Amino acid sequence: MSFFLAPHETPGVGLTRAIQEQVAKLSAECIDATQDASAFAHKARVRCKRVRAALRLARPLMGEKAFGKENRWWRDQARLLSELRDAGARLEALESLRPFLAARIGTAMTRKLGERFDQERQTVEGGEAVSLFIERMNKRSETLIPNLPAGSSRDMMDALGETYRLGRVAMKAALKDEEPELLHEWRKQAKYHALQARLMRLQFPDVLDQRVAAVRDLAGLLGEVQDIEVVAAGAKGWSEGPKGFFDVLEARRSSLVTGARATGAALFAEKPKAWARQLAPPVLAE
Repeated sequence: MSFFLAPHETPGVGLTRAIQEQVAKLSAECIDATQDASAFAHKARVRCKRVRAALRLARPLMGEKAFGKENRWWRDQARLLSELRDAGARLEALESLRPFLAARIGTAMTRKLGERFDQERQTVEGGEAVSLFIERMNKRSETLIPNLPAGSSRDMMDALGETYRLGRVAMKAALKDEEPELLHEWRKQAKYHALQARLMRLQFPDVLDQRVAAVRDLAGLLGEVQDIEVVAAGAKGWSEGPKGFFDVLEARRSSLVTGARATGAALFAEKPKAWARQLAPPVLAE
């Protein structure tokens, strides 16, 4: 099955299955991980994010101690690959910015920056992050799937409402100052909200079915902002950095933040309790 709970599944059964499927796919992807370390890093971090989104929904079923332990483990796993992911993201973001940069700083200088980023990516790929990630996965292969009780629709409503609340809080903080760290936090919370909406859309179709794509688009806008920050950080200290390079980045960043502001204002307009009340009555079986 795909990454969603079927209408007939109870929360515990559905979330256990969803996590199990992500772990199985990740384990299979580990087999060929070293052939393209950057591509693997991206896919593996997506798998980790999906597992953590499911764990957040399962939090009322697991209890705080068990949730905290599992959430930290998956967070630390993803962090092992963060440098690899950033190296790949720099190249992808540079490619998307190529038309803007070529018009401002010239094709040759844009190509030169791409070559520098590619060299950095190759250096990072030669590290031990992927092998350590796989080693840690193998050590825990039999204990990666939580044993969850059945749970109830109320548990899921509360968990979804809490993720919505965190997304709204993060949005307000990010749009007040537009600092990179705050925008990054908003992106993370928006991503969790998008993944949970995707997981639960068949249980709460009236509220979540149309919301999935919109929240995913918001997370995408904020992801592009993060990628621009990664490009800017990678270019700092570049002695041959051409005039106008950072102006191009800032202009694109400003445009993306403006789009995210409008989208976020619509998606998180309601107060958390009012939004959560819309989830009842659910289709989910008790």
